[in-house]
Amino acid sequence: MKVKLIFIFLILSIISIILIFSLVLMRNQPDTISYDSPQWHLPGGAKARIGKGQIKKIKFSPDGTLLAGISSIGVWLYDVSSGEERALLAGHTDVIYNIAFSPDGKTLASASEDGSIRLWDVATGEHKQTFIGDRWGFDSVSFSPDGKTIVSAGFWEINLWDVKTGMNKKRIWEQYHANDGNSAFSSDGKTFASPRGGETILLWDVATGEKKQTLTGHKRAVRSISFSPDGQTLASGGLGDTIHLWDINSGKQKKTLIGHKKSIFSLAFSPDGKTLASGSGDKTICLWDTETSKRKKTIKGHKLNISGVAFSPDGKTLAGVGWNYSVGNAIHFWDVATGKQKKTSIKHYVIPTAMSFSTDGSTLASGNENGTIHLWDAVSGKHKQPLKRHKGIVSSVSFSPDGKTLASGSWDKTVCLWDVATGKRRKTLRGHKSSVDSISFSSDGKILASGDTTIRLWDVATGKHKRTFTGHTDYIEHVVFSPDGRTLASVGGSQNSNIRLWNVATGRHRQILTNQDVTRVIRKLAFSSDGKTLASAEGLKPKFSVERGVVRLWDVATGKHKRTINVQNWVLCVSFSPDGQILASGGIDKKIHLWDVVTGKQKRVLVGHTHIIENISFSPDGATLASLGGDNTILLWNITSTVNTTNTPK
Repeated sequence: MKVKLIFIFLILSIISIILIFSLVLMRNQPDTISYDSPQWHLPGGAKARIGKGQIKKIKFSPDGTLLAGISSIGVWLYDVSSGEERALLAGHTDVIYNIAFSPDGKTLASASEDGSIRLWDVATGEHKQTFIGDRWGFDSVSFSPDGKTIVSAGFWEINLWDVKTGMNKKRIWEQYHANDGNSAFSSDGKTFASPRGGETILLWDVATGEKKQTLTGHKRAVRSISFSPDGQTLASGGLGDTIHLWDINSGKQKKTLIGHKKSIFSLAFSPDGKTLASGSGDKTICLWDTETSKRKKTIKGHKLNISGVAFSPDGKTLAGVGWNYSVGNAIHFWDVATGKQKKTSIKHYVIPTAMSFSTDGSTLASGNENGTIHLWDAVSGKHKQPLKRHKGIVSSVSFSPDGKTLASGSWDKTVCLWDVATGKRRKTLRGHKSSVDSISFSSDGKILASGDTTIRLWDVATGKHKRTFTGHTDYIEHVVFSPDGRTLASVGGSQNSNIRLWNVATGRHRQILTNQDVTRVIRKLAFSSDGKTLASAEGLKPKFSVERGVVRLWDVATGKHKRTINVQNWVLCVSFSPDGQILASGGIDKKIHLWDVVTGKQKRVLVGHTHIIENISFSPDGATLASLGGDNTILLWNITSTVNTTNTPK
């Protein structure tokens, strides 16, 4: 019996040691939440997201442990001590202009151009409540000191909401506010400030709805305003390099702060009101003494515009967000007393500017603004490899048919050929006189076409120039080979632009596809898999200046117009599925439309981007669609499940 007990004790001891050792290992492993966080809150039908969106504004939670950042895909919550993502608050269908923490820090409110105020549980990241109001959207939001009332402002109105019931307590009408995120409430919620007419700032009494003061003095548009903690002073800055401090009661200008060399994009008072931080287009943050108007410190470190600044609740730390070409958005933390940068920083991916699937569908390439190309796993959305680099924006990328070579066109007037396996640059093709905005491989991979104001054909093996096509009178918006490689289609970027079909072997025009009935702008072209049909993405401007768009289908053999698919807004991109049964289109309405090619009827609408859709592409197997949005993200959609689903994603 004693031996049995000893044996059981030994087994339990070993299990305990293993568990403790495992916990230690887990603690020392890198946090995978940060890596996988871009996949949080995906829209219906999407299976992965590449990029986190560009952060523009930031705010600390009341206890200083969290930093909230407004991005193009939602509100990110970061742990200040580690810099890791805690949650993504996503659900708005348009731009988020402003956020506010409740006094107890348990709730975060977000104001959006989609006409709603959303309340979020900070601990869980879950959506709690939605207030629907101004159809023109909300650009400011604030909690009352007791946390029971939310004050919001939009283009036409100021609203007071009961947090508990969600009822609208009061609506104050006014014509109109700035509605671009540059308005602000005082800390007690009693005064609202909003730029009007660019250079003028209006102060409103929230309780009565009456105008209190009109502040005039700026010579250029106001881009940022901030109330002091006691609500007695308002700081304002804008497209000039000057900051004004105003007395709220008298409406008179108290002080002028001069020191930046470019526009002021962000302002924030320290908790004690003695220091004002200003972020500027001159890539610096200045700390000002509000009593003496003297500059106390100049903080440098970001490499581009500072779009947001925020003090921690204890006033010891300053956070600043700016755009950095090497890493994308970067949030840095600074010690206010010393002006030195702290170790913790938060980084976002660079903005995608172009994209292309590999022929096996496993890899997605994206170009960006700093001249780097990134390779991504098309299944998981995880980053695989960077290819460095052009000296200008990468405006086009394309894989060769065998998937071994990637071509990239850039604003630096060059085309680069990359070895996908090694990431090394094989060749640089020079000869263009302006930016190369479109490139395309022939079906056998032996020829590459590239366009600026002319079209050049290159021998891929040798890198030598073969032929130049001339005829367009403007820059080349898009070039694409037919599946058999015998025809090249191109379109210029001007209005009344015509589609030209070229004989690749001879360099001569085969046909010009024209439509004399409308003034139009064509952005993208796509051949069907059999090469018999060409689709064009067009924006049309008929009489009365009502903007609309169409997808037009052309018979390649005859050059005749086959079908017109009407879309409510400008169409910027199109792509055929490999089987030729589905045509996808995207554009200014921020939605992806899937069309039945035979009937022209809409099969599905994919909703998830908060900005225009700039490019779309089917994977070679047709199971995945990639979409590049103006919200700085690429979404990967599961087309098989999406097409077979009848409900539109929320």
